[in-house]
Amino acid sequence: MHVAYYVTGHGFGHGIRTCAVCNRFNNDVKITIRTSLPRRLFDEELKREFAFVSGELDCGCIQKDSVTVDIEATARRYMEIDAVNAERLSAHLTWARDSRVDVIVGDITPFAFEVARAAGVPSVGVSNFSWLDIYAPYVSIVPSFRFCVEHIRRQYESADLALALTPQNELQGFRRRENMGIVGRRGRNRSEAIRERLGISRDKGLALIYLGTFGLDAATWERLEELAGWEFLGIHSLPVTARNFHEIDKTAFRYEDLCASVDCVISKLGYGVYSECLLNGTPLVYIGRTDFAEFPVLEGSVREWGHGRRLETGQFLSLDWTDVLDHIRGGRRPSPIPDTAASDCAARIELLARKGA
Repeated sequence: MHVAYYVTGHGFGHGIRTCAVCNRFNNDVKITIRTSLPRRLFDEELKREFAFVSGELDCGCIQKDSVTVDIEATARRYMEIDAVNAERLSAHLTWARDSRVDVIVGDITPFAFEVARAAGVPSVGVSNFSWLDIYAPYVSIVPSFRFCVEHIRRQYESADLALALTPQNELQGFRRRENMGIVGRRGRNRSEAIRERLGISRDKGLALIYLGTFGLDAATWERLEELAGWEFLGIHSLPVTARNFHEIDKTAFRYEDLCASVDCVISKLGYGVYSECLLNGTPLVYIGRTDFAEFPVLEGSVREWGHGRRLETGQFLSLDWTDVLDHIRGGRRPSPIPDTAASDCAARIELLARKGA
């Protein structure tokens, strides 16, 4: 069986959950990843052989920083890509046929489903939202974007199935949906090894700061040392030096192990951070986002979970974190949720490829 997996270039979270699903396929499944995300991400995360084809097939959201979308730039870039995709459809069709692709999966690149329909192979979306959910409101700001939005709707309508990850937006465009659980990575609690390597005493709280590849340089990071009861970890450097911040080499401690080891994660609220905090039973301190339809759904689920605390933008930028962090340390750590959804998604994709249903 040959699975072609088209992955949006919007963020690493889509690639990481793609790998979580692909790692659960049976050993006889051949995998080809098509994405603009860097290959190194998949080299790090996929525990099996795979083929890789680089290419920008969508753009997700162009962002001004970690939490703010540039709507006009997003619409302009997507319209450019959509025009190029029309020209390369025949090449993708030829490749799918020559490579004997059995099923095309999209997370959640609209073009994937158009390719599948043209090639006559089944297709399935794996996501907690569709780009139609995100882009539809942009038409009121960029009216010329309407044509692309309607094209995306038709592309999604051609899919055979959407595996709707928890918690989910409407997944507009998909005619048929099946609900799935939360997909992400489960790590190992290595807090003792981390403390020993970094010389951190047990009376200090541990927090992981993760803002993705877009930092928030406007934050007053020089105040981090004022949070004297805490030591902070990160896989990206800060714009200033702070004695209680430690940049971590991912070859020493994997990200999911860091997530499982700290007292809380401080991050923007995206699906990847959300899923891995729940899968590892780690409290979450998150920053509000604007102009992104996924956010209210994720925040509602975090509130229902009961172990997340929101920082308003001003609080985050001024590092006014003391009350929130004290609340986290004073509470109980939640139990990790079951890690079964990635296996469920992989099995369902294989079933669709074999039986077409």
